[in-house]
Amino acid sequence: MITTGFAFIAVICGLCGILVWVEQQYPSALFRWFPSVVLVMFGSMAMYTLGFWEMTTEVRSTRAQVRDNLIPAMLFLMAIKFDLRVIRKLGARLVTLLLGSTASVMIAFIIVQQIMGPMLGDETPLTFGVMSAGWTGGTQNFVAVKEALQVSDSAMTYTLLMGALCYSVWLVILIALKPFKSRFNDFLKADNIGLDKVLDELKDTGSTENPDFQALMLMLGLALVVAALSHTLGSLAASQGFLNAMVWAIIVASLAGMVLAPTKFGKLCGSHELSSIMLYIIVALIGAEVNLMAVTQAPGYILAGFMILTIHGATVLLIGRLLRVNLHICCIASIANIGSASSATIVAAAYDKNLVPIAIIMSLVGSMLGSFVGLMVSEILVGLS
Repeated sequence: MITTGFAFIAVICGLCGILVWVEQQYPSALFRWFPSVVLVMFGSMAMYTLGFWEMTTEVRSTRAQVRDNLIPAMLFLMAIKFDLRVIRKLGARLVTLLLGSTASVMIAFIIVQQIMGPMLGDETPLTFGVMSAGWTGGTQNFVAVKEALQVSDSAMTYTLLMGALCYSVWLVILIALKPFKSRFNDFLKADNIGLDKVLDELKDTGSTENPDFQALMLMLGLALVVAALSHTLGSLAASQGFLNAMVWAIIVASLAGMVLAPTKFGKLCGSHELSSIMLYIIVALIGAEVNLMAVTQAPGYILAGFMILTIHGATVLLIGRLLRVNLHICCIASIANIGSASSATIVAAAYDKNLVPIAIIMSLVGSMLGSFVGLMVSEILVGLS
């Protein structure tokens, strides 16, 4: 059994490395429905459940330090690729659809918490706020808001299982709808006018260069410096009595990336690879104190998760009908919120590979909104309770 900090981090990194390697070397349907980032979380939970490590004082302290410092570094690296000017290329209809999809997730969490809250426990105003961040912007937002709200891992156990299970099922459902796209498009009164222009605008979005050693070192060094500064500035801002230090650190790191995005730093490669590495490690660290045996006690949470997705899905279809957008664009807008860039590109490619650029940009916009959405939902739910 592992009881020291370094050995614990080493095993966590080893788990991430092995699963990513297996996904690349042996692609299969398993990884299509359950991306490696989801399996990393479940793998970490399984190892803790089987007793691979004990949460000693040293392990707990090391885990918290690594996690809390990697979060702002990761958010900075993700934000540095977010150039606000690219939103214009999506066009008004697609931006409206994406924002409507985001709003539907927020509304669904609030409605379901008010209905199911008494059956789920007193923690749901905060845990649902955390999960709403993940289901509007991706795992990185989930991580950021969890730490910003200082929600304990034990409080998150059931909601975490709800998020992972329901997300995986939702991904399968969206892809499984493909054979019925003609019927859905008739209901949506789909009109593709303007879509070709959007695709042409997005064709050259993003860098396809492979990162070199210098770029990786610069991005890594810059991200860690920004993380350290964001914590320092966050502590100073929190001392004024408004929000806590972690919330400010997240805001500072995200804004720093967005400010540098239009500059030469935003055009450097390497940020995507480094932020992905950090994301996998953070996700594994989050699952490292969750016992999978708790899933037998979480049927209410699983039901709540599917209720949220049902409200969200129905709302996205209604918005799609108003905007006369086809099924695959609706599915991309949904998974760009509920999932991440990787799952959004999977859904896009399943319908039409030409739609992948739209999926990437929608996911990027969602990731910039997610943390703020999660904090807003938690404030509303706490106020209502």
